[in-house]
Amino acid sequence: MTEELNLVEIAKKHVLLLQSRKALKGRCPFHTDETTSLMIIPHTNMFKCFGCGAEGGPVEFLMRIENKSRNEIISRLAKQNFPA
Repeated sequence: MTEELNLVEIAKKHVLLLQSRKALKGRCPFHTDETTSLMIIPHTNMFKCFGCGAEGGPVEFLMRIENKSRNEIISRLAKQNFPA
């Protein structure tokens, strides 16, 4: 399921992303950020913040944005993709 989650599509709902060589950059939504310390690498579907150290993939991004556990995020995504 996580292979189908596009981190760029998820992140751009929360962060203004700017093109930078092989990555996209923006202000990290996980801490007070006056610079563009968040990097999203589309070809790996991963992110890294060089300000607060947050990193991961789409599920980890959603966990931090929504302040929920991995199980809560996976459960919500499963319900969206496979409604009862």
